[in-house]
Amino acid sequence: MSYTPSDHERARLIDLRDHGAAPLARRAQIILLSEAETPVAAIAAAVSLTRAQVYHWRREWLKRRLDIFSVPSETQAHDTVPAPRPGVDSPRLPLLLQESVGVLPDDPMAEAARKVLFFHFERMLLYEPGSRAAQDIEAVHDMRVATRRMRSALRLFKPFFEADTLRPFRRHLRRIALALGEVRDLDVFMEKAIRFMHDYPKVDLSPLIAAWEAQRQQAGCELTKQLDSKGFSRFVTEFHTFLTTPGMGTIPLPGPGNAAPYQVRHIAPRVICEHYEQVRAYDTVLDGASLLTLHALRIAFKRLRYTVESFEEVLGPEAKLVIKEIRGMQDHLGDLNDTRVVGDALRQFVDQHNAEYSGVPVFLRPDISGVAKYARARETEQQRLLATFPAAWANFNRDDVRRALALAVAAL
Repeated sequence: MSYTPSDHERARLIDLRDHGAAPLARRAQIILLSEAETPVAAIAAAVSLTRAQVYHWRREWLKRRLDIFSVPSETQAHDTVPAPRPGVDSPRLPLLLQESVGVLPDDPMAEAARKVLFFHFERMLLYEPGSRAAQDIEAVHDMRVATRRMRSALRLFKPFFEADTLRPFRRHLRRIALALGEVRDLDVFMEKAIRFMHDYPKVDLSPLIAAWEAQRQQAGCELTKQLDSKGFSRFVTEFHTFLTTPGMGTIPLPGPGNAAPYQVRHIAPRVICEHYEQVRAYDTVLDGASLLTLHALRIAFKRLRYTVESFEEVLGPEAKLVIKEIRGMQDHLGDLNDTRVVGDALRQFVDQHNAEYSGVPVFLRPDISGVAKYARARETEQQRLLATFPAAWANFNRDDVRRALALAVAAL
């Protein structure tokens, strides 16, 4: 796939790089460096953006060319510009954005839940404007992470609230998480496919990426529809009220003289150990485990990590090592699951292509031979990850990780 501009485009790119406003200058630099076949990691470092953002602007250039530098007209740039619209141009609520969750050892578990949920709720709202129409791929990712963390926290803290108190919130979060996931998965698909084409210039995945771009556009529209819905607006209002009203929906605390546990220091050690037990239990089923079993293990690791991180402020410093090791296993299993998901997506693309061109001679069809080469590469990567998983699992189960977890919990 060529990023080569015409002479007119190159002159405009150089002018923007040297004299344009910072965002436009960065975009121009991305295209000029891409033309020179500079590695994406080096481009990202040169323009102080993420690799995902570099891939985004390269894709936009292939679709829109110089239109990616469009700016409001001179008239629009002044007093005719409409005021920011909450939720569209800016967060829909004023945000505190505390630097830490603020959980304390003597917090009742239900109030610790409120703190954890509020921290990630504000992050979700912060990234909502950039996620609309899926225009900012980093915002989509960050908003999705915030919803995942809240869903995990609702599951973790459910026993400390009255029955069904959390169910409506979980339902709304699941709905928005699915919409964000559709967009994010396609972003990951395209980022890895474009990286593969950069590494193997003779492999053309243009038809595949074009199909994924169309799907992503549709997914972006669906995401915006979800964010614009009355249901989501109502959820934000009701959830904010719930999170800022201490005692709302909680089960009664023990009465005087009742020694029932209810504080973080009483219960956090147990719930952390229970999640660790869930992870270690897979030791008995990993021999010849299927990809779906390994995906379930990934989910167990995610829940363990989110649980430890929810209480990290009150745990011992050894928690940092534990979180690092969990994250490493999540990454390994996440990459493995990606090979499974993208394999399904590639087969779906080929099936749809064959159905669309059924009856058309092969020599008249668009060439998708590159897709088969990419599929084989992903299968090879899958086998590599499977082969290296036992060593990664053994590394996680080493003595010093278990000892670090015990010392972290012992601080309570």
